[in-house]
Amino acid sequence: TMKDSTQHHQQPSNGKDSVDKVAVAGCNGTTTTIDCDGGPADFETAIAATGYGKFNFLLLLVALPCCMCTVFETTTISYVLPSAECDLHLSLVDKGTLNAVTYGGMISSAFLWGFLSDMYGRKRLLVYGFFLDGAFNVMCAVSQNVVAIMIFKFMGGFVICGPFAVLMAYLSEFHSLQHRSRVMILVGIFYSIANVLLPSLAWVIIPQHWGFTLFGGKFEIHTWQIFLAVCCIPSLLSGTSVMFLPESPKFLMAQGRNGEAMAVFKRLYALNTGRSPHQYPIKELVNETLGGGGDTTGGEGAKDNATSAGESKTNANGFQAGLQQILVMFRQPHLRNSLQAYGIQFGILFGLNTFRLWMPQLFTIIDEYESDPDSMQDGTLCDMLAYKVNKSNALLASSSSSSSDVFRTPVLNGGGRVGAGSFLDDPNVLDMSKIILCEATIEGNMYLNSLIIGSVGVCAYLVTTVLINSIGNRNILVYGLLTSGTTGLLLYWSRSSLAILALSSIYITTASIGSTALVGSVVAMFPTSMRTMVVSLTMMFGRTGSIIGNLLFPYLMSLGCWPPFVMIGSIQIVVALVSLTIPRTLKKPLQ
Repeated sequence: TMKDSTQHHQQPSNGKDSVDKVAVAGCNGTTTTIDCDGGPADFETAIAATGYGKFNFLLLLVALPCCMCTVFETTTISYVLPSAECDLHLSLVDKGTLNAVTYGGMISSAFLWGFLSDMYGRKRLLVYGFFLDGAFNVMCAVSQNVVAIMIFKFMGGFVICGPFAVLMAYLSEFHSLQHRSRVMILVGIFYSIANVLLPSLAWVIIPQHWGFTLFGGKFEIHTWQIFLAVCCIPSLLSGTSVMFLPESPKFLMAQGRNGEAMAVFKRLYALNTGRSPHQYPIKELVNETLGGGGDTTGGEGAKDNATSAGESKTNANGFQAGLQQILVMFRQPHLRNSLQAYGIQFGILFGLNTFRLWMPQLFTIIDEYESDPDSMQDGTLCDMLAYKVNKSNALLASSSSSSSDVFRTPVLNGGGRVGAGSFLDDPNVLDMSKIILCEATIEGNMYLNSLIIGSVGVCAYLVTTVLINSIGNRNILVYGLLTSGTTGLLLYWSRSSLAILALSSIYITTASIGSTALVGSVVAMFPTSMRTMVVSLTMMFGRTGSIIGNLLFPYLMSLGCWPPFVMIGSIQIVVALVSLTIPRTLKKPLQ
């Protein structure tokens, strides 16, 4: 059953219990009594009184394509690279840059989106952000060269950063304290579903021969570009769906627009309980604005005045309020908490997104290695990486004008060292006639392995959803990261594709759950006026880690086998230890 998050002093009933107390339907068919005679209700009491039902289910249904947008924006390129490397003439460094460029766009807009959302509302920015993201992805899909793809992926990252951070705050502000932590984990399930759907789409589309040309062959469309175009659908669907949702009542109360907030609460109550909006038990809302003077009754007659006053205040003092937010962030305890969150998310996504975005390429390398009759079939993952580095170097050298450069290309041998000899001396490398022929890899195993990893993530998130309220975000964060770091280090000793698949599943799933748990903690640690900004900055630092990791990974591969796995494993263990210092947020009310 749903319990009130804020207790009010009981007034003498005087025979009016039937008027002053109203039963509200809970999510499992039971009821909870809301005291209506305890003075103005705060947000937690008001949202609890709306119950849990149709609106919440509808909101989560809309959240599914919204979550898919973020996953698709950051991950589609990783599935395109193995099939597009010949069309775009990509080196390993080019692939790392393409994986990282979206995060560059996200970082550049993190502060802007956080400020706009906390000043001008959640809904408007969600709608604009999703539609813009869809537009940039359509342009990316029809791009004909690497530079154009990088530009539009950067712009896509620039606009999708906002909807991601805003969505987390938006969802939390429509759920009561009892359900809030669980909803954050449900968001993680949606991301896992997106990670299952994405390789499924890639598996269906990319191996097909649907390419065509226009304008006498000057404009080419390959199947990987069709795949990118299909991945724009969730953005357009999300923008359309959010248009029909209300503004966050928590945001409205924080702006002093209690009349609008009351209207939203009544609407939620009617949808969740099937009763008339006039039966909503809360009749008065507290004024959350500093300095008083705002509407506290939430009555219909005050709605227009509250709206105009709130909007006028926002437009007149938006910049000043934004500066005040920044100053508040540099005060204790917010400074300490925010710096901890930034550092932890940097470490998590440094390892997670580096490995996650290189994972399709790693499985492609494994397929190439195991299908090559000249390779050692019982080789370790190090042998497989050495094979790919040598092959990529040979391809790059063979495309240069000087053939003598081919024999000066550094070679990574099976032991993980860089040698100065010719790649032809390495027994794990094909002969020259085979190396210089670039063949796109579109094997189904790559997509199947990604599909399995995504399915493991869905199952793990379902279990976490059941346990989150009893364990808490911090414990899930710490133990998840310790598990992830351990499996990352164990990848170094993997000798089969099955072992690599199992360890990869554990690494990606536990790190992803840890990242979601951290965002859930951040939502509870900071007040409404700075919540979205802190979430945005937290993700900005995380995406900075993603950029650095993706740019470093190909260079570490060329140095040897041990460095990349030390990087993705040890960083998770370090941030797990740091996570022990953040405050507990189990069932903590929103500020």
